[in-house]
Amino acid sequence: MNTDHHHTHACTCGCNNPIVEILKHKLFSKEHIEKLTAHLPKSKPVAASPKAILYSGGTIRPMINGQADIVESIGIAHGTVVACGTYKKVKEAMDAKYKDNYQHIVLDKAHTLIPGMFEPHVHTVFSGMMASWVDVGPFEGQDLKKVYTKEWISATLSSALETSSDTVLLATGLDPALIQPQSGKNFSQIDNVFLDNVSKDKPIIIMSASGHTIYANSVALRQIYNKQQGEPAMHDYSSADDYIAKTHGLLEEEAMMMPAVNTFEEAIASKSLNIVANMDAFFRQANSRGVTSMYDALINQMYIPYLEKYLGARQLSVRLGGALYCETLDAAKALTPYRQPSHYLDLYYGHVKIVSDGSNQGLTGYQSEPYSVILEKDHPCGIFNFSDTETYQTLVDKVILEKGWPIMIHANGNQAITDTIAAFRKALAKYKGPELRNRIEHCSLLEQNSIDEMEKWKISPSFLIGHVGYWGDVFEKVIFEGQHLPENNAPKVFSLDRCSSAAKKLRISLHSDHTVTPLGPLRMMEQSITRVMEANENKWPLNVLNTEEQLSNEQALKAVTYDAAWQCYADSWAGSLEEGKFADFVILEKDPVTMARKDCSMNMRNIKVLETWLGGVKVYAHS
Repeated sequence: MNTDHHHTHACTCGCNNPIVEILKHKLFSKEHIEKLTAHLPKSKPVAASPKAILYSGGTIRPMINGQADIVESIGIAHGTVVACGTYKKVKEAMDAKYKDNYQHIVLDKAHTLIPGMFEPHVHTVFSGMMASWVDVGPFEGQDLKKVYTKEWISATLSSALETSSDTVLLATGLDPALIQPQSGKNFSQIDNVFLDNVSKDKPIIIMSASGHTIYANSVALRQIYNKQQGEPAMHDYSSADDYIAKTHGLLEEEAMMMPAVNTFEEAIASKSLNIVANMDAFFRQANSRGVTSMYDALINQMYIPYLEKYLGARQLSVRLGGALYCETLDAAKALTPYRQPSHYLDLYYGHVKIVSDGSNQGLTGYQSEPYSVILEKDHPCGIFNFSDTETYQTLVDKVILEKGWPIMIHANGNQAITDTIAAFRKALAKYKGPELRNRIEHCSLLEQNSIDEMEKWKISPSFLIGHVGYWGDVFEKVIFEGQHLPENNAPKVFSLDRCSSAAKKLRISLHSDHTVTPLGPLRMMEQSITRVMEANENKWPLNVLNTEEQLSNEQALKAVTYDAAWQCYADSWAGSLEEGKFADFVILEKDPVTMARKDCSMNMRNIKVLETWLGGVKVYAHS
């Protein structure tokens, strides 16, 4: 596999983080894990007792069989659903088993009870690692910042410098694609000269939102060169001044990032000591936004000892599954034969994860034609993460045909998606085992013939719908400006997150890829229903990207509950409130299904989550 890429721009994608790979022996050594978890209790606290409750009134949508139909009542006890349907039926079932020992709650007229929502693609450990760094990202809550400019980034860094006693300022979340005003120049203008204007004395290291690019000021670059000179990564540079002049403070991918990370590894490791508290806060935020289940889209083997200690000391307020990261043939050979998850564990594994390319907003998603913004000649069409399609095919074959694992493959660019479907097709044509729930992650630029192929081979997409809501405008006006689809000559951006076309033939889900976009299933529903491009600098009238791909409210709710659970092999216990499944549910202030499309934009995301329940235990209440 070829991972030695050199770009002059950011790659925004949470699916593979070179910083973790570079520091794995430091951050996840046995000794450091002991430091990270030293204050944790040696065993889980006693679990709260599940409630026995009959709910009626309001609006109750249990999503049975993926349908958003309303029922009169639902009863829960011992952490599971007892009955669901008419009030008479549910009361009889509750009386038969729990007479005089259950509570009857009548929901307010506008309140709505739905299954706990399912986040099918996040990065829990990486989120915990980076949360202590200074945030220079483009988001305020779930919204784009009203002001996200170079001046704001500079001021935020300057303010952090005034209060920091650290030897190096560590910041994260930088996204050149969303810097205002929109311009292709934004991809190269955050450089050492820009950062020198913030500080010429204290080193500054900024991680892009993806973890694929480091931005450094000159004093940091000088320290890096002086400490790492003689190492292979520095052989192209004759002096510190030469290093500064040639890199401009933009250090991309593992080969260029490694010297910087190694130079400042003590500071980085020190910041990671807050990972437990950060992950606790991450799960609390998930509950506050209606999430009861998560699927970590990239679990490195090095994460597992840490996660086992963390989970051994916590009663999680979400259910957690994940995909095992596999980037080499050796890693595939080391896999155990696949066994589909049959019952819930605190951490279960349902897929293998492969990353085929970068991101479109970072100009590294692998395209069939060059980007409209071209900053270098080496990779004008983006990056394919393998040396050739044969190497890619060999890895996919090994995972599916020899080990029997389903795969979720990160693919953003249209060429990456084409090559990924081809790899699946060739492997699945030979596969003789039980049906697999293979997925394409992000699946950003999706053409109709690709949807037809995915239907044939039963491959489902999980859409990073924030691509439309947050980046749609910059895709249209800058990154893919003037480009068109071969199938109908429509603008290329019309193929972005084709939710409606895919949902006609496939089961789909919506995800945040946190930390790339904020947690928030209601926000993801909203963006799939409206397809409003929120970075539009002319805010009125609303700028909508391809109305033909808008989901209905019911389809959007299905995508963040029933189908997301199915994609993640959790449908036997989550995703709907059927008899015998976990009593994981959310009570909302309003019904998202009845909200008119014209009223959804910037509003559905702000529907209050009043309560979140996990296994019949309340884990969040709005104050």
